[in-house]
Amino acid sequence: MPDTVGRVSERVPVSSLPEATAWVVRQLGLVAHDSTVSRDHLRTLGEFLVRFGNPANAQKSLGDGTPPVRTRTRTRPTKAEIRSALTERISHFLESHPGATYSEISDALVEPIDVVTHAARPVNWLILENDEVEEPAQRRESEITAATRDKARAALLAASLMTQPLSHQAYTTLLREGRVKGPSVARIVQLFGSWTVACNSVGVSSGEPLRQNYERTWTHEDLLKFVARFLREPMYRGASHQFDVWRSSVNSTEKVPSLGTVRNIVGGTWNDIRTSTLRSMRKEWV
Repeated sequence: MPDTVGRVSERVPVSSLPEATAWVVRQLGLVAHDSTVSRDHLRTLGEFLVRFGNPANAQKSLGDGTPPVRTRTRTRPTKAEIRSALTERISHFLESHPGATYSEISDALVEPIDVVTHAARPVNWLILENDEVEEPAQRRESEITAATRDKARAALLAASLMTQPLSHQAYTTLLREGRVKGPSVARIVQLFGSWTVACNSVGVSSGEPLRQNYERTWTHEDLLKFVARFLREPMYRGASHQFDVWRSSVNSTEKVPSLGTVRNIVGGTWNDIRTSTLRSMRKEWV
């Protein structure tokens, strides 16, 4: 049916469109049997070109004089971008100040402490609370370690009733035979420092000195240094279950203690170990 005089046709002949535009509308299945395309479809295509293509060529590509929809150019960073930038600043500060508190970071970066606390979440394993900076006067042994220590004493007493003096070889034999139930020799050494000290704690003669490879390989300070190296690796995010993953990546070049060894000798929960390590790292600030 012919269009009313003075009214713009609602359909546009494909032959009047630029070659590239004609190809697109054909590929999209927008061409009718009379080789025309809806002006609404062309308008939608133009809006797409403006948003995702080259705005300068959008109107030219339409070829029908339909004015494209203009999008406003963003001139200010978003809140997420601002927070991400602050996180980067905090991370950089913690590289030289591991174990800093939120208030110390706030003062150093001249940012509100609530803003710092929120932005620091991706790196918060390197941060101490204000009440964690100073080590408590008395350190409380974890319940698990204390219970294991009691089991070790009971096992040593039971084993001493079957053999005297109680060498570590004799104790291991009793464990394997099932005549005594208790921690291994290596675990007992980790708990008490040496086989002799463990036996003396319950008044039992220890017999032959324990061979060297059962003695402690690392001191308390050595272990904290290993934990410090682990905490500085951002990909592991300070998570305890990642410690042995990190250890396996390092063990090809040097001997590194397992998380179990760290827990046994340093004692306490993982958060206790992390906190102690960050305290020691604070002492190295320049």
